[in-house]
Amino acid sequence: MRGEPGDSGKQPASAFEAHFDRLVAVVHQRMEIEWRAHRRRDLEKLEPDLLELLREFGALLRVVYRHSLTGVLREEAGWYAATLASRGPGQDAFALLLDSWIVAIQGLIPPPQCNALAAPLQTLRDDLPVVFAAASQGEPPAPPEVGRLADRLAAGDRDGVLRFLDGQRAAGLPAYESIVRFLLPAMAEIGRRWERNELAVYQEHLATETTIRLLAGLAAWEAPVASVGRKALTSCVPNDHMQIIAMALSVYLELRGWSVASLGQGLPAAEIALAVEDIRPDAVFLSLAMVSRLSEALDVIDLLGRGAARPKVFIGGRGGAAGRALLSDAGARVVQSFEEAFRLATGAEDSDA
Repeated sequence: MRGEPGDSGKQPASAFEAHFDRLVAVVHQRMEIEWRAHRRRDLEKLEPDLLELLREFGALLRVVYRHSLTGVLREEAGWYAATLASRGPGQDAFALLLDSWIVAIQGLIPPPQCNALAAPLQTLRDDLPVVFAAASQGEPPAPPEVGRLADRLAAGDRDGVLRFLDGQRAAGLPAYESIVRFLLPAMAEIGRRWERNELAVYQEHLATETTIRLLAGLAAWEAPVASVGRKALTSCVPNDHMQIIAMALSVYLELRGWSVASLGQGLPAAEIALAVEDIRPDAVFLSLAMVSRLSEALDVIDLLGRGAARPKVFIGGRGGAAGRALLSDAGARVVQSFEEAFRLATGAEDSDA
């Protein structure tokens, strides 16, 4: 039986939210039936990644429908295409994912809501050849120096990376510049290689943990700089687990004279708001890597706006760029680089004017 009593009066986004758990279950079941009943062993090989993408795609759809961001759906499809294309039957796998969501929506939600919800998915489904053709080009490899640094990170060669960074420091490059010029680009290259299936999962983890250990030591690596008299609080938004960006920013700000309290990743919005009320930072810096966590970011901004501290809020990351208009309307400043975040938060841009 399609839908529930009262479904016909709901907006499409509300209907999707009300049926979300059942939709995920139907999508999961349909995908398993497809690859097992039809003996699609090529799809079975993708099972761990494909099921994780199923859940992440569902979270993305919640954001797309809730905030009317259908344009973001096409943009994010490129990442899914690139990730799946390097792991076997990528276009078949993504088509199966989209078909399963379309079938689930049309089977559980009555018209006209189901039609409105399925339409952007069907458009994307029809455009998959174009999406995969663009994804096959991929991002270009990193410059040789950054590529070699990525090699060391993937091998867990912390001492080798330290020797490289020490050479840069001897040549006059500040440690905070090493973060943005070398460490973050090297981790971006690790991400590109993982996306193209050029790294084992353990190598991606090894690179991440090695970078975290390096960052933890950088703040004590250089002589203390003069304090700028500002306090920062850094955190990932709730359910966004790409903590390395927030950690790198924490160290970057410390190396440039800020006092920093870092919350890492995993805290709910209420706990981030409580920390802000207790610590009273001048600025809060949130990392939003995944567009699918945009609603959580907006929840944090809303709570901070209703608190007594009311610090400036800055958001960076790929998800921040995609949700710029909504985040800006909510009262946050979306930044594209650590330097921009530093300048805006310290008022350097105002003093230059």
